[in-house]
Amino acid sequence: MLIFGGLVGCGGVSSDPGLFADMRVAPGSYVEGPMPQENGGPGVVAVNLGTNRVRTGQIDKPLRGSLAPEATAVALGLSGDAGYWIVPAGLPDVQSPAFPTFDVSLSFSPDMRAGSYELLVRAVDADGHFGLTSRHALEATALTAPEGNLVVSLRWDREADLDLHVVDPRGVEIYKRNINSYEPPPPGQPVDPTAWQSGALLDFDSNAGCVIDGRRMENVVWKNDPPIGHYIVRVDTFSLCGEGFANWSVDVFRSGVSLARSAGQSGPTDEAMPHDRGAGVLAVEFDLP
Repeated sequence: MLIFGGLVGCGGVSSDPGLFADMRVAPGSYVEGPMPQENGGPGVVAVNLGTNRVRTGQIDKPLRGSLAPEATAVALGLSGDAGYWIVPAGLPDVQSPAFPTFDVSLSFSPDMRAGSYELLVRAVDADGHFGLTSRHALEATALTAPEGNLVVSLRWDREADLDLHVVDPRGVEIYKRNINSYEPPPPGQPVDPTAWQSGALLDFDSNAGCVIDGRRMENVVWKNDPPIGHYIVRVDTFSLCGEGFANWSVDVFRSGVSLARSAGQSGPTDEAMPHDRGAGVLAVEFDLP
C-alpha cells in the first residue's frame, strides 16, 4: 500500500508510472513533464473520441485514431497534467493501409477537478520527432459526495471492491457490516423508532463481492450533529477483482467545507489482509471540537 509518495527513476520516467496523473492511458508508458515542442514529426490523421464528456474517476473510455505513415508512436496528454503517455503505433486499418493506428483506453483520476480540459494528441516518428498537436475539448464532471453535517467519502479508480471504515469517538465502527452508528438502548428501555436517523449511515457498498456497479464511491454521512472527539478512517481492500492495484482518495467534509483528505494505492498485500471490523489501512485521523 502506497500513500502519497512516488519514487522517480532516471530519464524522467516514474517508477510508479502515472500514479498521480489526472489521465491514465492503457496501454502506454508514462513520461513526467510536458511534451517536447513540435520538431518536424509526422501528423495526426484522425481521432475518434466519441463524446467529449468525461467523469472524474471514469475508467476505460475508448480512444482510437490514425497517424501519418511515418509515425511509429502516438503521444497522449491532458492539458495541465503532470506528464504524458507514449503508445506504440498499431497496424494500419485494412480500409486505410497507409496509416498506422492507435486504440487505447483512457482513465481519469478521482482527484481530477471538474472543468474544461484539452486532450492533446501528437504523432512521433522513429527518431523521436514530435508532430503538431491535435487538440480536442473535454468537459469533466465530478461525482460529488452527498450533503450532510459530516461526510467521509472514499473514491477509487479501478473496478475493485474497496470498503470504507469510519470509527467515531465512541468507538463505534461504521462499515458494510454495521452501516448505522446508532446503538439502541438496553433491553427494557423505550425505543424511539426514528432514533436511528441520528446516527451516521454508510450509503452504499460499491462493487460488493466484485459485482461491478461502476460507482467506486462510498460515503459515511451524519445528517445531524456528529459526536465530538477523535475519528479514525481506514480503507479496506476486500478484493482487487482481478486488477493489479487501485488508487484511492478519502475526503472529509464538515458542512460542505473540506476538513481533511488523503490518497493512496491498494495492492495485493492489502487484498491479503483480514476483512472485518478493524480492517484496512489508516487513511486519515481528525478531531471535532
